[in-house]
Amino acid sequence: MTDFHAFAFVAGFAMAFLGSMPPVGPIAVLLLERGVTGRDREGRGIAHGAAIAETIYCALAMAGVSELMRRYAIVETIARGVGVVILIALGVHFVRFRIQPEAVAATPKPRGRPFVLGFSISAANPVLVITWSGSIATLLSFARVRFDLAERGLFVVGVLSGMLAWFHLFLWMLRRWRDRVTLRAAQWSVRIAGGLMIAIALWGARLFFIR
Repeated sequence: MTDFHAFAFVAGFAMAFLGSMPPVGPIAVLLLERGVTGRDREGRGIAHGAAIAETIYCALAMAGVSELMRRYAIVETIARGVGVVILIALGVHFVRFRIQPEAVAATPKPRGRPFVLGFSISAANPVLVITWSGSIATLLSFARVRFDLAERGLFVVGVLSGMLAWFHLFLWMLRRWRDRVTLRAAQWSVRIAGGLMIAIALWGARLFFIR
């Protein structure tokens, strides 16, 4: 594997790992519920199903964005500017993020086969295509790279690996510490991720002044 191939994989892994951190949304709530009640196996099934469904959307986004940026150079400049704004906004939001245990506990817990449940919830959210399209456009514009077919595949594999890594780590944290201790740990994980996003945005902003 060349250095550029490794970059594609690591970039996908890091984006998915950090992007999966915020413990909000139906998948995160399901993992919280399964984890704190000791149903780790069900939690892993939900995580695997959700990760595979989202990875499919990511692959579709990667194919579309890469082709668009190859044809139109202006897309890179627009993506870089929009990416800086979005990353700073998300970073500030994540740095100030606070988990409300009462709200998590009050969220309905749907039931069903774990893998199918996780897959169907993510698959029913086509907005993920838009989310990943924006994220990929930001990455390609910031790094000033274009991925070939193999590198696109490695990026997608990295995304799947990153999501699974965070989901498994999250379930491990739940099993080890449970309840409010785990929620605090997750909250600080989100805040750290927010700080990293702000740093990446500032680094991306300086590219406007580099010719």
